[in-house]
Amino acid sequence: MSASTAELMTLAGIAYGDPAAIPGYLARDPLTAGDWTVAWIAAPPDPPVNFAYLARSTATGACVLAIRGTYPNPFSPAYWEDGDEDSPFGDMVSWPGAPEARVSAGTAKGLATLQGLTDAVGTTLAAAVGALPPQAALTVTGHSLGGTLAPVVALWLSGEGLAGRLPPRPVSACSFAGMTPGNTAFAALFGPGTALDGRVTRCFNTLDTVAYGWDRVLATHDFYEPSPKGGAVVAAMLLATAARLALGGYDYAPVGTPLSLTGTVRPPTIGCDLVAYVFENLHQHLPDTYLTLLGAPLLPFALGFGSVVLPRDHPQAERGPTPRWPTYHLA
Repeated sequence: MSASTAELMTLAGIAYGDPAAIPGYLARDPLTAGDWTVAWIAAPPDPPVNFAYLARSTATGACVLAIRGTYPNPFSPAYWEDGDEDSPFGDMVSWPGAPEARVSAGTAKGLATLQGLTDAVGTTLAAAVGALPPQAALTVTGHSLGGTLAPVVALWLSGEGLAGRLPPRPVSACSFAGMTPGNTAFAALFGPGTALDGRVTRCFNTLDTVAYGWDRVLATHDFYEPSPKGGAVVAAMLLATAARLALGGYDYAPVGTPLSLTGTVRPPTIGCDLVAYVFENLHQHLPDTYLTLLGAPLLPFALGFGSVVLPRDHPQAERGPTPRWPTYHLA
């Protein structure tokens, strides 16, 4: 890869920030300051479903395409539309030129949206990548939904979905907390003899339940035992999801070489086990948790409850997550 794992997670996390503030975040984050700058940035549609930006290292010339995860504001329709892209259910979509290789309908929708993004002057993502120096290595990264889409976009940009319209270049991918985008035949498109063989890394926190969707759903059942327990409600939901996946014949399979980060359960501070379980799930999934496990500095902003972006000096960023604000609060 063209950047360290910690740098890639930082770039993926910064994608959650206000697009106008991203150049500033890159300029002051300890891992990116003085090196990484914006080479292209999408003008978010309204509502801002899916988002990405290109960053380039002035030191090495390497480039990273960072794809944002689910829009962090449940009061916006973008949050729910992004959430639909996380769903494993519905009709699967065949990959161009490989009819047996199928991705979820949500993944196909997310890819199409990213392909349609343009910057403020109308430059598409494909055009921006095509304008990069041919020798520049490109890594696609993202967290959560962005992690699900990262290997799919890398496959597209490698030429598999562009019919040779882009000049050949080394492309790789590193996903964080991503879910399985497609079936076993799709995963084989990243295997031996392919353009991305050995070039895709799947980084996950061992206690992040999201990263176990959709091939290992039941493995998450006892994550936080003895406490906080999910209880009968969580057990029923996991069983129902696993049964529906099995009956539907989706055959989801992970993509890339796994890189596990050993998570740690926090002592519960909430009396209700089920509520504590939900909050522990959120904590294990947040970008800052991944950065901590990688020994990297926290993001220049905080994601409260996965729903808002707060400046680090905001009191709520210290007190913990509460879904109080309906809009971004930016540094």
